[in-house]
Amino acid sequence: MGITLYCFIFGQCPFMDERILSLHSKIKSQMLEFPDQPDVSDELKDLITQMLDKNPESRITVPEIKVHPWVTKNGVEPLPTEDENCTLVEVTEEEVENSVKHIPSLATVILVKSMIRKRSFGNPFEGSRREERSLSAPGNLLTRKQGSEDNLKLSSDLPDVDEDELLS
Repeated sequence: MGITLYCFIFGQCPFMDERILSLHSKIKSQMLEFPDQPDVSDELKDLITQMLDKNPESRITVPEIKVHPWVTKNGVEPLPTEDENCTLVEVTEEEVENSVKHIPSLATVILVKSMIRKRSFGNPFEGSRREERSLSAPGNLLTRKQGSEDNLKLSSDLPDVDEDELLS
């Protein structure tokens, strides 16, 4: 949770390295540092520091996080108790069976995976991708010249036909 909170606040991970073994070493031994921006309160820095404590024995626990001054605004806005906030929900077998109505196609799963990998959650069919798709009709092939993504060329196995010839 500490890494996630750090990333939400600062937009980057506290420990970075391209090599996994070096990253593991940094996580275990490197002191936690906070960027200059954004400027955050001492209470938030304290919470993140306690959450990322290298020693699991002294690391802050979830019940302690729930009463931390940053979470509760110094006790002014305490979180509700488990009794106030949690209720037992019973689910019937019919509800479980009806919970999944449609399993997406493999193409949809691949599209979503690609969007997640690219960290792009906009419409995948807008912009440059739409142009590529519109030119990908049978007989047309959109290719990129090697070395440049900006140079696109259209190649066709079919002969060129004028509009007049097409309409006659």
